[in-house]
Amino acid sequence: MAQLTIRDLYDLLSRAPRRRDLEQDGIRLVYDGTTVHLSTADRPDTVIARADTCGFVTGSWEVTAYTASLASVMAWMRMLDGEDLIDVAPFWASAPVVLALATGARPGPGL
Repeated sequence: MAQLTIRDLYDLLSRAPRRRDLEQDGIRLVYDGTTVHLSTADRPDTVIARADTCGFVTGSWEVTAYTASLASVMAWMRMLDGEDLIDVAPFWASAPVVLALATGARPGPGL
């Protein structure tokens, strides 16, 4: 899992090329433990954008997501407080198949 502010993840995803500009319909998100890097499925070694994570640190991961689903995810994020944290984590079967995004209330004192 990677934790970013909603604003940072939104800014990262907004840098993804439009679907018609890609040879393959996919973006790659690579988390190295401190930063999430954005590239495309057809050019995985070319980093388009990156966002630093904050909060919890977990093991590294990478996942390919379809650009067709970005519009609805970004619309949902626009309704949230951009300073809140969002958890980003892939779920595996035999390969990463789902990218989960989860938000929650900020913990209060002592929680």
